[in-house]
Amino acid sequence: MTTHGAEQYLVLAEAGATKISCFSGVTIPVLLRTEEYAAALAHQLGLAPAPELDRRNVLAKCDFFIHEYALRTRVGDDRLMEEQMLHLLFRADVIRVVPADAGGAAAFGLDYTMIQYAHDPPVLYLANVVLATDQETVERALMIFERLRDIALDNEDSREMLMSYLAEYDR
Repeated sequence: MTTHGAEQYLVLAEAGATKISCFSGVTIPVLLRTEEYAAALAHQLGLAPAPELDRRNVLAKCDFFIHEYALRTRVGDDRLMEEQMLHLLFRADVIRVVPADAGGAAAFGLDYTMIQYAHDPPVLYLANVVLATDQETVERALMIFERLRDIALDNEDSREMLMSYLAEYDR
């Protein structure tokens, strides 16, 4: 399946969800990227920009866990990063930063998106491309999200950290 095909599946899966938990370790989560950030990231990776799919309607269902490394990873210039930090602050209802000093406990590798439903089993997207529905993989990811809830800063402290990065990029 192409990445674009996986994204279309992801949009359909998100539409009926009751809760979505996202973890991003190195870059800003797809749902929270500005267009400029997404384009600059694609350019840095030597990829064509992916067609934008409107997924703003699912943001209220989402808990975002973002590793501090994603905030430190410079994509584009300071102005672009400043706008991206502002976007994070104002677009996400629940955003929790996993601090770098959490050490190896926070090194979960791929980006994870857990999509949960009222009456159906949850599904997992790895790196927004691979759909996993097998019970073992989904249960492992659920455990990872429980661990993230334990080690991530709360929403208020996370927003304070985002403000400090905003100040760093606003020079």
